[in-house]
Amino acid sequence: MKLLQTLKILSLSLCLLVGFTANVKADITLGLVGIMTGPNAQNGEFCRNGASLAIDEINAAGGVKTPDGKTQKLALEVVDDQGKPDVGLNAIRRLVSNDEVVAFMGPDFTGITLPSLFVGEEAGIAQITSSIGAAITAKGDKHILRGRSNDQMWMIAIVDYIANTLKVKKVGISVTNVELGRSGRDVAIQYLKDKYQITPSVEVSHGFGDRDLTASAARILEANPEVVINWGTQIEAALLLRKLRELGWKGVFAFNAADDIFTNLAKQDAVGVIGPQNWVWSMSDERSKKFVADYEAKFGKKPSPHSIVYYDGVKLYAQAIAKAGNDRKKVLATLKAMPEWQGVQGMYKPDAKNGDMITNTVIIRYNDQIQPEVVFATK
Repeated sequence: MKLLQTLKILSLSLCLLVGFTANVKADITLGLVGIMTGPNAQNGEFCRNGASLAIDEINAAGGVKTPDGKTQKLALEVVDDQGKPDVGLNAIRRLVSNDEVVAFMGPDFTGITLPSLFVGEEAGIAQITSSIGAAITAKGDKHILRGRSNDQMWMIAIVDYIANTLKVKKVGISVTNVELGRSGRDVAIQYLKDKYQITPSVEVSHGFGDRDLTASAARILEANPEVVINWGTQIEAALLLRKLRELGWKGVFAFNAADDIFTNLAKQDAVGVIGPQNWVWSMSDERSKKFVADYEAKFGKKPSPHSIVYYDGVKLYAQAIAKAGNDRKKVLATLKAMPEWQGVQGMYKPDAKNGDMITNTVIIRYNDQIQPEVVFATK
């Protein structure tokens, strides 16, 4: 008797599972590839949270009405790239091989996005990325759309701010030896020379994953620049800054990813740090304030600049799907024909020839309460 009851329960569970799977298959699925595990998993969490919030809002409002007259809910399939190029390539291949994935977002790391571009290009599937390496959109791939300003825009903005507002003449350069760091270094060296006739007083580099940055800090301290421009990832930046402060360096630290992930690592050392970003939660416009309030209500924390890229990305995809349905190539073509689209972050131009949809850049400075203050914003 007990065996029969058990079989009945299992049979009922299987029916419920099949029914649930069928309902999910009826949805329009968007993909997201991000860093969900490993030391940089916070990046992926912020990306996923931004996308999830947008999907929840769209579904709560009834879903997306497609050209066939149906109103469908959106679903999100998330895959983990672990912050590693080989894992990321396989993750993107898995997403693209799933015919139900209409379009996807990510990765965040330039070193993962750049070598995997061919996968999305061959499939003719739209890909919105938060990777900031300028080389990504320089390749000419038609499927890629960047959801925030690129590293060249950021570097130019921070160098202008350092030279014009801070009136600094003695600058040091520090980079993580990855694609992002190397390309940022090249832009900085050239722009400092061409516009301000400044040659860095010191240059240091370290590997991705290095945890002892004593040697780099010692070289910087010896040159004693007024500002160090650091281009790389949050963990190495926080460790370098901590070591510099321990050694007594009093200069200004400028970092390309001066976000909440960085401040959680750097703690009090983050006070006075400046950096470029695409957007920050302390923005005072009404769209930003509403997004921040909704994000906090759902996740109990402030969003990062990553979050807004994927929130806006989902909303933008929903607009395209409403016009094109769930056909990948039609969604991509619809996006590329869209001259303007208003998101929380600003005005996007999806039809931009190179795929750089938005150029908004802000410079922030962390105050004594480690809160980001906007000290400059592009128009």
